[in-house]
Amino acid sequence: MLDIVNLMNESFVPMVMITGVALLILGINERFSRVMDRIRNIHRDILTGEIKGEKLTESFKEQIKTLILMAKILRNALLSMYFSVFFAVVSSISILVSFLSGYSLVPVMLISMIFSLASLFLGAVFVIFHIIFSLRAIEIDVKNL
Repeated sequence: MLDIVNLMNESFVPMVMITGVALLILGINERFSRVMDRIRNIHRDILTGEIKGEKLTESFKEQIKTLILMAKILRNALLSMYFSVFFAVVSSISILVSFLSGYSLVPVMLISMIFSLASLFLGAVFVIFHIIFSLRAIEIDVKNL
């Protein structure tokens, strides 16, 4: 019974990390979807001729470039967060294998947790860059009013 309690205690950090990062992924994915929808809508409006005028068309093309940059940043943030979850799962599995087999897999646990935290940090950096660039698209949009 005590061994199961120890297993639960050791697995707690990776499990909480997986849950927290999954919530971050959900929020970032929502932002990513909105950026992609905005790109599609502007592109459709340009192709159908709803956006008329050389100056206005160029403005929207510039906005699309900024939105594509934002989409790439969000894609990188999502990939980093998914890697964070992957390494947290590897850490949990190594804890379970260590518990069941009796072999010490501490190096695997530590390395996978370090990679998980590093991926989470990198994803947070990408989200910060997205926040910085998100204002640029709005500035382009408002400039033409």
